[in-house]
Amino acid sequence: MTPDQFLMFAQVLPEPMLLVSSTGEILAVNQPAVKLFSKTSKVLIGQCLTEFVTDSPEKVIDYLQVCSQSRQMILGAITIHQAQGEGIACRSQGAVLQPRSHQCPAINLLRLEKRTSDQFVVLNQKIHALSKEIQHRQTIQAEFARSNETLKQTLIKLQNALEVVQKEKMSGLRQLVAGIAHEINNPISFIYGNLIHAREYYYDLIKLIQLYQKEYPHPSQVIQQEIKVIDLEFLQKDMQKLLQSMQTGSERIAEIVKSLRNFSRLDEATSKAVDIHEGIDAALMILQNRLNPSDRHNGIEVIKEYGELPWIYCSPGQLNQVFMNLLNNAIDALEEAEPGQNHPCRIWIRTEQLSDRYITIRIKDNGSGIPSQIHDQIFDPFFSTKPVGKGTGLGLSISYQIIESHGGQINVMSDPAWGTEFSIELPIVY
Repeated sequence: MTPDQFLMFAQVLPEPMLLVSSTGEILAVNQPAVKLFSKTSKVLIGQCLTEFVTDSPEKVIDYLQVCSQSRQMILGAITIHQAQGEGIACRSQGAVLQPRSHQCPAINLLRLEKRTSDQFVVLNQKIHALSKEIQHRQTIQAEFARSNETLKQTLIKLQNALEVVQKEKMSGLRQLVAGIAHEINNPISFIYGNLIHAREYYYDLIKLIQLYQKEYPHPSQVIQQEIKVIDLEFLQKDMQKLLQSMQTGSERIAEIVKSLRNFSRLDEATSKAVDIHEGIDAALMILQNRLNPSDRHNGIEVIKEYGELPWIYCSPGQLNQVFMNLLNNAIDALEEAEPGQNHPCRIWIRTEQLSDRYITIRIKDNGSGIPSQIHDQIFDPFFSTKPVGKGTGLGLSISYQIIESHGGQINVMSDPAWGTEFSIELPIVY
């Protein structure tokens, strides 16, 4: 509303009315207001309202600014100067007419009403009580804001502490795995190394027996009886199979030890070029027991669709932690799926080089999926869809931070109809 529009509206009203800015500048007055102030409109317009009232300037400006911040009529009280020295007590009602902005400050419409001394005292008491109530509410709001900020900081500290615990837990697991791998590696190396000599000794002894049979085609009755008892022909064939089986088992244990050492990565630099597939295979080796048939499923099939990837410069221990978290979650989802599903439990692991700068790793399960309404929360600290007491709600949050620290990104797609897929994009060099 412009001053001219205000005058057209206000001149027909009997109540004294003023158009005042939030800083106190009088922009327009109607004729009843001119009479009330005993001043001409030329004297009033352009001056500050505080010059014509007995109230303190701070009180008047505060009142105008309260009016400017509200869309409702705000009750107030002012005392107008009179030439005779006595003031006229007035009850004021103010409201903002235009929103405050940098180009156009708020304009307040003040409606004044004369009051007797007693009425003014009662009004002031009401206003004072209302002011105290407002101050009390503001104090409560300030206390609430401070408490909220304290709670927020406490939550952040708790989150950081739990993340440290989780990282220490993984570090402890890696140390344990490295220790177990070292302890297994010593005896298996001894066994595997001696199997080579055992095979040579076996062939030498068999050769010697064959020579005896050739040179002495008619052994004594005692030797013939012993050959029959031990079934020499079967023993020669089965001993060869036995040594081959022992060698195959030793090689398998050696592969497991290698996977355990790859998972721990304690003897390597913080960041180095590694084969991502080794880290995934190491995590699968650690989780093999959960993939085997159990009372919750008939076994989980892992389908590897590995692409040709260059070696990635990264922190292998941290990425192994991400693979462990995602595979654990996939197994949990398959274990928690409703029984009676006709399709087998499966996990797909796909890797691919996207460009000369990035690779992608996708881990998908055909479990029950994640509801779409919580997709944007699953990477939040402490958020978990698992029952209370199972999981800390930090696995995905820490995984997100690890991938982000490597200059990559992790995303999730999920649908109850086909399961959940986590996709990781990582730079080849970060």
